[in-house]
Parts: sequence; C-alpha cells; structure tokens
Amino acid sequence: MNKYLRLTVPALLAASQLALADDVWITTDADGFAAIKRHFPEVIEANRARTFTANGVSAFLVSEDRIPEISQMMHHELNRCGGFIAHASQESAQSAALYDSLMAPAIAPRIVDYSIDNAEVVAAMQGKVKESDIRATIESLANFTNRYYTTQTGLQGAQWIKDKWQALAGSRSDVTVEFFTHSWRQPSVILTIQGKTKPNEIVVLGGHQDSTAGFGTGEGTRAPGADDDASGIATLTSVIKAAMEAGYKPDRTVSFMAYAAEEVGLRGSQAIAQSYSSQGKNVVGVLQLDMTNYKGSSGDIYIMQDYTNSGQNDFLADLVTTYQPTITVGYSECGYGCSDHASWTNQGYAASFPFESTFNGSNPHIHSAQDTLDKSGGNANHAVGFGKLAAAYVAELAKGNFSDDPGPDPDPDPEDPVTEEFSGSVGRSQADNHGPFKVEPGTDFSAVMSGTNDADLYVRFGAAPTTRNYDCRPYKGGSDETCDLKVPAGKEEAYVMVRGYSSATSNYNLKVTYTPLK
Repeated sequence: MNKYLRLTVPALLAASQLALADDVWITTDADGFAAIKRHFPEVIEANRARTFTANGVSAFLVSEDRIPEISQMMHHELNRCGGFIAHASQESAQSAALYDSLMAPAIAPRIVDYSIDNAEVVAAMQGKVKESDIRATIESLANFTNRYYTTQTGLQGAQWIKDKWQALAGSRSDVTVEFFTHSWRQPSVILTIQGKTKPNEIVVLGGHQDSTAGFGTGEGTRAPGADDDASGIATLTSVIKAAMEAGYKPDRTVSFMAYAAEEVGLRGSQAIAQSYSSQGKNVVGVLQLDMTNYKGSSGDIYIMQDYTNSGQNDFLADLVTTYQPTITVGYSECGYGCSDHASWTNQGYAASFPFESTFNGSNPHIHSAQDTLDKSGGNANHAVGFGKLAAAYVAELAKGNFSDDPGPDPDPDPEDPVTEEFSGSVGRSQADNHGPFKVEPGTDFSAVMSGTNDADLYVRFGAAPTTRNYDCRPYKGGSDETCDLKVPAGKEEAYVMVRGYSSATSNYNLKVTYTPLK
C-alpha cells in the first residue's frame, strides 16, 4: 500500500516546486494550522494560494527564519515539541498531507513476527544497562552551551557523539559509525551493527541530539537539553555499550541514530527516513527515545498511540511485561509531528514512541536553560527502564546471540549442574529479571548475590517473582543475599529478580546454579 502511494502521489500533484533557499515547506494538523494562523496570520496569507490541505493536514510555505518562533509557540500553546514537520519541497509536503499517518497502523505493509524467545540475550544486555553510564552521558551532552542545529556547539555535540560511539564499537569489523550530513551545520550520527543472517532487514533506534531554548537560540544561548533529548541519546548509548560489552551479534541489521534538527521540524530524521525509503531499504521497526528521564506521571513508561504502529506498540508492552514485570505501562498521545517517529511513520515504516510520562505530564523545563539533570533528581534512574526496554527491543526484534557463544553442548550430561553469572545495577524500586532457567524438578537451585548498597533477591518457580509472590526472599540488609532451594515437583522453570531498595544505585553480581531440565 505504501509503495503504491509513493508511486501515485506525484501523479496527483502539480510539478514539484522546490522551496526557495530561505523558504521551507511545513505540514501540521488542524490544531497546529489554526494556532499558526491565529498567532502569525501573515505567514498563512503570504502563500495562501499555494496552501494544500488533505486528511486534516495542511502543507504551506514559510520563511525559514520564522520556524523557531513557530516551534516556540507550538510548545507553549499546544504543549508540543515542534508540532510540525519541515520538508525540502512542495511535493514532499503535499505527499505527507495526502498520506494519512493516523492510518499507518492499519495499512503499514511491512509485517514482522513479534516473537519473544531470546531471553538469554535480553538478560545479558539488560544487566549491562547502568544508571551511572546514562547519567554520565547526559552530563557530558548538557555541558555543551547548546546543541542547536546551526551552532558551532551543535556541531561539536555531534562530533562528541560520533567519537563516543566509535570508542564503544572498538575494532569490531561489523560495526560502522558515520555522519549523515545535511544542508545545515549539524550532521546526524548513525552507528550500524551489520546483521548476520538477515542483513537487509533493518531495526532502527533513534533520538534527537539537538537542543533549543526556543526562539532566538544561537551561538552562546544556554540550552543544556538534559532531558530533551540528552536523556534519549544517553539511553541509546547505554544500549550500544551493553551490546558491545556482551559481544552481541544481531541476525538483522541494527542502526542507532542521533538525529539533527528535530526541534525545527524533524528535519534530520525526515531526511534519513526519506533516503531509506527512496533506496527501498527494508526497515522492519523503529523505536524513538525522546525524553526518558523525567517521571512526571504515576506510571513508568507511556506508549504514544497516535502516529505510531499499533502492532509494534503491543510488542513493546509485551516486552515490558515479560522482562520488567515491576514496571508499569500506560498510554498517551502527543499530536502531529511531536517527535522523530513521525518521519518514519510518514514513509510507511512501523514506528513506536515510548515516553517518560503522559504527554501533559512531561518535563515543564524543556526548551529553556532550566532543562538540567537536577530537575530529574540528579540521577538517571527513570531512564534505566527505557534502556532495558530498548535492549529487549533490539534482542527480540533483531534476534541474534553473542560472538563468543559456543552454542549448545552437543552431548550434555543432564546430571551436571551449571552456573550462570550476571551483573548489573538497580536504583530504588527498579528491577533486573533473569530467567527462565530450565530446571530439573527435585534438584538443587541456588542464587547467590553480592554487591554494593542494598538490593533484594527474589526467586520463584513457575513464574517471574514479584514483590508479593516469590519462593525465596532473604530479607537481609545490604546486597549480599543467598537463596538455596529444592526445585518443586512439577516445576520446570525458575526465575530470579534483583530489586533495588536503597536510594543509591546498587551494583550487584549474581551466580545462579541449577541442574538443567532433562
């Protein structure tokens, strides 16, 4: 359906007219158009004859120097980060209006099997997602005066991300890190892990690197953007680090993207998504991480339901339920063009956007000099849940295993116990889940934990433990706890949970010893 749309839209349009160098075509929904008309009537009147509306989306031409103040107005009046999408040509803008993004969940032609069966890889990668890593990256990015798409520090921020990702990739020959350049100063950054068995199927995870203080942002303007969106880039970076440390080798190709110029109409992601579409690249799923560290609502992770793919949204919720059972999932909406997932949705790709809160409960300090880490408590605890979700998304959608994985023993002795070791870190009320371990009923099962501060150990047979349902919970101070149990008759799966208790982050090491199921 989407391919057909791209072929037929040009026939429905007049010949494409490229915008002048100082003009940009933008699209927005009815609410956005009404707000722009109310606040900036001269913008609409100047090009009324060329304005095009379809499916409740209007396409019109504006002077590029008006975009920052339009963005600021959208943020203050409609509580939107952007609320519009910028386009390089009239054809692109009108195509976006003709393509009803709200129907994307129903008509997206790229169908993928959302199976959840790669628990070992998920556990290993989630165990390496650390609050301290996310916090350090947020602090480094927020130290730039700003990361605006036209400034020198915006360019320097992009270079910092590229250097950081390249250092994490090390000498791996299957990993590339490159700039995707644009017509403005700041490039986007893309790290790609080549898939082993399905390299032409691509899983994309992205966030935007630019920051803004609203209208008038320029050289010297302070816009730390700690939450919007250093938190998203830091969360992605923690997943890259986890994948590299684990020696993860995906079956499908995985690309991590730090988009430029999101704050001025999703321009970086729009260029990349259009490029991938024009090349016929098969992107099987897109995850957007934009603002992950401000807990502004009672729940933990909120999945945006508009301009996203419903099937993949359900997959995200299932990933949380399976691998982070103590985390709560809610749903919200964020409006037209609120973040970079919309660029991919408009090209017919399945995209999802998990967010830090309900949209109305999001960080009130963004787009100002006050968007600093202290507004999120001075830590990255809230972002850890998003990092673990992203790790599960990669491991379950791209599949794959570890470079040093020897594979199953061709002649295992079922009587011999095995020991698996894990490590990780948890903040207060955050949990790491390990298992299921396939265990032989009637045999010994041991979970031994050591570590810093205070984390609690839980073991349960037959289902994942919760704070109310478990077979062992030592109730000791500190993080040195042990569960020695006999596997009950009729139970063939064991699960272990490590949950943070102290306000300070608890680092832990875990050894699980058991006899495999015959």
